[in-house]
Amino acid sequence: MVLISYINAVMVIGILVFWTINSLPIKQPNFEFRELFVIGLEVCILIFALYSIIGFYNKTLVKAVNYIGFGIHLLATTGLLYYLATFKLNRLF
Repeated sequence: MVLISYINAVMVIGILVFWTINSLPIKQPNFEFRELFVIGLEVCILIFALYSIIGFYNKTLVKAVNYIGFGIHLLATTGLLYYLATFKLNRLF
């Protein structure tokens, strides 16, 4: 269970760093609702992952959010890898 929390934390930190680096050059950022929703969801997953790493991994809500977050990250990673393989791309971004 704690391993999934570490994986979730690493994935979320990577996503937030990538989003920050890509949104920095924009002079006047215009955030859409979808983008803010995904960033908020990732922050919630990070909070629950850190909460689980600290030692509260036995709580039902923490387990549920960690498993759902792991599933979302696994599906997104699999989908992007499938997209890369289908269209013979060398890099995604």
